[in-house]
Amino acid sequence: MRTNVTDPPLSPKQRKAIEALLITGEVSAAATEAGVSRVTLYRWLRQPVFTAAVRAAEARALDELSRLLVRLGRSAATTLATAMNDPATPAATRVRAADVVLARLLQLRELATLDARVTELEKLAGFDGLGQ
Repeated sequence: MRTNVTDPPLSPKQRKAIEALLITGEVSAAATEAGVSRVTLYRWLRQPVFTAAVRAAEARALDELSRLLVRLGRSAATTLATAMNDPATPAATRVRAADVVLARLLQLRELATLDARVTELEKLAGFDGLGQ
């Protein structure tokens, strides 16, 4: 059963191989998990439909990971705030927590600035965000 109308038709072994590739990151291990030879999996990896399915699965996995990291980010920020503000926490630990917060804040600011600049350049170049 296809999970998405845009997903290409794949055999059950191909779907299992894609899942195993995402989990193991290794062709040999994924081939074994899917019950096919390495040669077969490498042949599939040269097929545009299979490669597109792998890329789509990777994109979905990254989206899921991003959502998890956003949730964990709130907890991490709370942990840093607690460490920074707790007088019982050693001073070196509080300073390190503050340093981490400031460093990440600066990185976030740089990324936001870069994103805005790229967006403006794309607009000026007539790029519509759809590859055109």
